[in-house]
Amino acid sequence: MKLEQLQVSGMTCAACATRIEKALRKEKGVQAVHVSLALSRATVHYEPREIGMQAITAKIAKLGYKATGKLSHPQAGIEAETRAYRTRFAIAACLSIPLLWAMLAHMFVWFQPWTPNLFMEPMFQFLIATFLQFGVGYPFCYGAYQAFIHRSANMDTLVAISTSVAYFYSHYAMFHAAHDTSHPTLYFDTIAMIMTVVLLGKWLETIAKGKALKQLSALYSLQVKLVRVLRQHGEEWITADQAQTGDRIVVKSGEWISVDGVVHSGTADADESMMTGESTAVTKCSGDRVYAGTRCLVGSLHIMVDKKHKETRLSQMIALIEAAQQSKPAIQRTVDRIAAVFVPVMLGCAAVTFAGWLLFSHGPDLSETAMRHALSVLLVACPCALGLATPISILIATGSSAQKGILFKEARSLERLRQIDVVLLDKTGTLTEGLPQLVAIQAAGQRDADVLRLTSALASLSMHPLAQAIVKAAKDQQVPIPEAASFHERPGKGMEGDVEGNNVCVGNRKWLEEMGIRFSEDKRFGFHQEAASGHIRLYIAVNGTCIGTFDMADKLRRDARGVVQELKQKAEVWMVTGDEERTALTVAAATGIELVRAGMLPEQKLAFIRELQQQGRSVAMVGDGINDAAALAAADVGIAMGGGTDAAKQAGDVVLIGSRLSRIPEAYTWSRYTMRNVHQNLLFALLYNVLTVPLAAFGYLDPRIACIGMAASSLLVVGNSLRLQLWGKWGARAWP
Repeated sequence: MKLEQLQVSGMTCAACATRIEKALRKEKGVQAVHVSLALSRATVHYEPREIGMQAITAKIAKLGYKATGKLSHPQAGIEAETRAYRTRFAIAACLSIPLLWAMLAHMFVWFQPWTPNLFMEPMFQFLIATFLQFGVGYPFCYGAYQAFIHRSANMDTLVAISTSVAYFYSHYAMFHAAHDTSHPTLYFDTIAMIMTVVLLGKWLETIAKGKALKQLSALYSLQVKLVRVLRQHGEEWITADQAQTGDRIVVKSGEWISVDGVVHSGTADADESMMTGESTAVTKCSGDRVYAGTRCLVGSLHIMVDKKHKETRLSQMIALIEAAQQSKPAIQRTVDRIAAVFVPVMLGCAAVTFAGWLLFSHGPDLSETAMRHALSVLLVACPCALGLATPISILIATGSSAQKGILFKEARSLERLRQIDVVLLDKTGTLTEGLPQLVAIQAAGQRDADVLRLTSALASLSMHPLAQAIVKAAKDQQVPIPEAASFHERPGKGMEGDVEGNNVCVGNRKWLEEMGIRFSEDKRFGFHQEAASGHIRLYIAVNGTCIGTFDMADKLRRDARGVVQELKQKAEVWMVTGDEERTALTVAAATGIELVRAGMLPEQKLAFIRELQQQGRSVAMVGDGINDAAALAAADVGIAMGGGTDAAKQAGDVVLIGSRLSRIPEAYTWSRYTMRNVHQNLLFALLYNVLTVPLAAFGYLDPRIACIGMAASSLLVVGNSLRLQLWGKWGARAWP
């Protein structure tokens, strides 16, 4: 199976996206299709041996849309669409002036503005209306024709039919009146009103969609096009996608970092706010990781590239946001089914309205009256508002939350998270920082700094997490690290070597006892006491005598207790961990978790989640390790810590960049606010159609007013969605 993305242009409403999906799913070899109206993109899973990409694009072209495998910047596509609608609107508005001027002269008896005689001539109005109908309105007619031959209907169908009815009825009335002395009632001005208002509405709608794409566009803009690479002959500028792993990139003060890598040399303060939501500058020096999309504020860096352009964290964030637009929550699939039958139902309503006025009304010009009210029904119905209700809100929410450090990989997870009633938290790397730290030094007849200095000399030669924690403590305390010789590491036991002419051993007590190390019986040093719960104790010996101990512990995250208390207000909170029960209970007590399952293997975590789901519970799993991957995938919503393993991030539905626990309640808040916004949009769209269609059918809405209402309904939905952007700007606060 192969996955390809296509840029699709020409879609006007949700019915268009649904039509493309249905048509492609019928093609042999196509496994799945997802079309995003907001991004104008289609994601196709297909079998290359059965169908090629050329056949897929040809099928989309037959439906009346243009598809290309060359993906454009979403903002560029919206800007091109905006320019096209703006041009068509300007032409329609200019051509409509004479027709609307003449309309005012007929409508207001008490107010008779001066009107050129030419504007009142039926033939002049006919010529302008013809250009509007078949020139400016050609895209509507073509879209309606393509929908018709494929046995479907969309917004183009409503516009084309309503304008065609007004055009051909007026054409008939104009030439029929030439044979008698009566003054014909013409609706050429209605065509002008429809074209002008609809195009104005679509123009404003695309402008609003462009604003909705603001966050995603901001991430695209962080992808620096050119980078300065260090070569043997000096510095050279190349495009970012040409940078290879192992290249040394030079970034100077004020420049954007364009690659993922490790600082080779230099020191600088970096702004990572666009990637993590953290506003505080972070100091970067040799050995620290840096990411594309961050900025070097002060200083300069030489960065060793270790990720290709498409594999950077920024590129992955953009890909995840785009993927979230392709997936559809359950509520969107329901709306799509409604949108698929909406236009045919509205056509039926218009036909019933026309027949009803002909059969049951009395008075002159019945056919004209019936036609006018049927026209109002066609014009007032708006499938666009219904189609935009969900995708615009999802687009804004996923883009804004990503800039706050919360990546929703699918729209479904954004929908489900607010329904969670059980939260399972892993311990190591989730509630704790996942890295052991030196928390206590006990020295016997030595200074703490001296013990740390000798030990760090050996630790600097080891990659073991405990050794790295010792080195970090020495650097933090500015203790000089001497050279070590004759270094040997004993797996599961410890390490030994020569430092400054002394034989130094660091490891567990059992190993040191096997080597004949002498331990002081002085109770002040506590060499015979057990380490505190959750701590690991290392013993340090010099020349056969124990001179001190190090207590190592995985520190609790600073925000762990506060987040747990917030979560408990909404859901039942469990700790599920593979650690021993004593350590697990210590961490649980520190965070305020009463429900604990310790000593759990990965398959036991998975079984526990399924047990809860069988009880009808909705489960969120929060983890960071390979051992959590199965549980993250099985949970209703899997939340992976951004600093965790790739396996966990692949399995999770939500990724927390920067591994801040406080983003869990923020993610819930995004889910809650977004779905509330979607429901408001759907309510606006449905109420609008439920209220206005009967009013139009019973003759209370003039076609011109109906036309304005159609455009206004789409703008109302998009405008309400944009409120999420304002909320995101101020940031997700605590759990509401």
